[in-house]
Amino acid sequence: MDGIKDTHFTESELEELTDLYNAMLTMRDSSEMHKFFVDLCSINELHSFLHRWQIVRRIEQGKSYEEIIKEISPADDPGDNKSETGKKSTGRVRGKARSSTKVSSTTISRVKNCYVNPDGGYRTALNRLKEASGENKEENK
Repeated sequence: MDGIKDTHFTESELEELTDLYNAMLTMRDSSEMHKFFVDLCSINELHSFLHRWQIVRRIEQGKSYEEIIKEISPADDPGDNKSETGKKSTGRVRGKARSSTKVSSTTISRVKNCYVNPDGGYRTALNRLKEASGENKEENK
């Protein structure tokens, strides 16, 4: 089962998660991955993933919680709470994501706790991106 151990999932769920991960690994580029994720997740779930990745990148830059919240959360627009019909919006617009969700300090804290783990997924991804871009080669000179 590729060495995945996680007490939050049953043995059969871990087998199916492994199958899902292997399906993701078959995607050849970011365009294929995007199509796969759009089919797999809701737009709001994708926004949550995006926000977490944005947080990782900003933590990596040494930004504070306040800076991260300010950069990622949308600016308040008091005139933006009405729909095209002039009626007050409920925030649920069919076919559109609620991308105006603010990033919470709780989410930043959770992401940071994962980020500081040298063996975690965020570190692995960041290191691989650096390797692919040649950054690690420059640092080792």
